[in-house]
Amino acid sequence: MAGRAVSRVDRGTWLVLAQAVCLVVVWLWPAPPLWTLPTWVEVAGGVVIGLALLLGLAGAWHLGRYLRIHPRPADRAELATTGVYRLVRHPIYAAVLIGSAAEAVLAGRPEPLLGFVGLAIVLHLKAGYEESLLRAHFGEAYDSYASRVPRLVPFTRF
Repeated sequence: MAGRAVSRVDRGTWLVLAQAVCLVVVWLWPAPPLWTLPTWVEVAGGVVIGLALLLGLAGAWHLGRYLRIHPRPADRAELATTGVYRLVRHPIYAAVLIGSAAEAVLAGRPEPLLGFVGLAIVLHLKAGYEESLLRAHFGEAYDSYASRVPRLVPFTRF
């Protein structure tokens, strides 16, 4: 239509929306479990979720006012390379994946497990997109950081 500006949703926004859908499937699937788990698995799952929460909070705390859900860095953001960011480039994504994996198992249904697989794919794509934006924003400093710090799993190249 002439005279009307058409807003275009960018890739980062689509990735955030896809992430939200996957998280809803994993954490809020509205059906009872189809199978039961041993108590030790339930306890271990709770511990893993708690540890993932701590990791995610540490990553969020470190970013402070520059924390965003969209992968685009804030204009005045500083490159985070200390704290949990010394271990992995995306500690919040790692925390979301770890906690969601545990929750998907604890749900006792296939749908949350499939939601977790979708979440892993979306966060892989989101991390890659975010890294392209960080490279554009921080240049060689980000390349140097990325060359020595793994994306999601400490002490690996992943």
